[in-house]
Amino acid sequence: MRALVTGGTGLLGGYIVETLKEEGHEVRALVRRSSDTSHLKNTGAEVVYGDVSDFSSLAPALRGMDTVFHAAGKVTPGWGQWEEFENTTVKGTQNMLQASSEAGIDRFLHVSSHSVMGNTCLNDKPADETAPCTIHFCRDTYYDYAKLEAEKAVLEFHNQGKIKASIIRPAMIYGPRDRLFTDRVYRHMSNRFIIWPGRSNPRCAPVFAGDVAECAILAATSDKALGQIYLVAPTEPVWFKDFCSEMIKALGGWRLQMTIPYFTAQISCLLLESWTKIIGSKKMPYLTRSSVRFLNEGMNLDGSKARRDLGWEQKVSMEEGCKLYVQWRQSQQIKD
Repeated sequence: MRALVTGGTGLLGGYIVETLKEEGHEVRALVRRSSDTSHLKNTGAEVVYGDVSDFSSLAPALRGMDTVFHAAGKVTPGWGQWEEFENTTVKGTQNMLQASSEAGIDRFLHVSSHSVMGNTCLNDKPADETAPCTIHFCRDTYYDYAKLEAEKAVLEFHNQGKIKASIIRPAMIYGPRDRLFTDRVYRHMSNRFIIWPGRSNPRCAPVFAGDVAECAILAATSDKALGQIYLVAPTEPVWFKDFCSEMIKALGGWRLQMTIPYFTAQISCLLLESWTKIIGSKKMPYLTRSSVRFLNEGMNLDGSKARRDLGWEQKVSMEEGCKLYVQWRQSQQIKD
């Protein structure tokens, strides 16, 4: 396989590059010039500069490739302007599809998100790929809506015979190098005194990044996966506090814990978001109303299709995954 990976400096994109190289494939990573490419250079992958939002930069990156793993996109759920999501996630995916089709790319693997399903994954019965995607377009759902629009573009290209495509919808990706979900869990669990908003123990679906990368490669190389969508989720739902307990265990300590009213947490996050905007910071706050809402809603997903069609299985347990993250995090000089 000669593969181009977009979003290679992100968490999942980096693991896809790493896994492909370990399997002996020729790998090229498309990155922006402002990106930190230190990890990619350590993998031995070829690094080329470009931007999915700049169509003219894509043809040179695709030259000589036969497979595309499209993992690029704006990943700040519940935070940011719609124009940013539209340009990077929606138009960026459309650009990659068009450029890949023109370049004669054989297979196109698109990395979406479970969040495109909206409220349908909040029920007591686990939701699978047949569940409708119910998203109300608003500031809190820009990320979800953009991912859904990108999915539609991928399926349209596939159904029109322009490219052979498959889609994966990872659940909660975690692991070393993550600066979003795992980062926030780690920072919160590092405190000796932990405050929980509301019920704060929803169903969740953490999947180690390396396992998601393996599912992406299986989907990109299986004829059964053509035109298909796959949820990448644990066999059974996980309770969020169980995941947090594994992180606390990996940190080697115990914690005092208390609960505050959900409304109080929402007001606190609103004030934090407002202050972030006032000072002109583009960085997503440590906690947002969207993240607190998740702590009271969660998700319930059925990922059995990927196991049935692709033979995919999780290899890294929560205990091992949290240990790996803590070991990595403590080896870095990262300011919280």
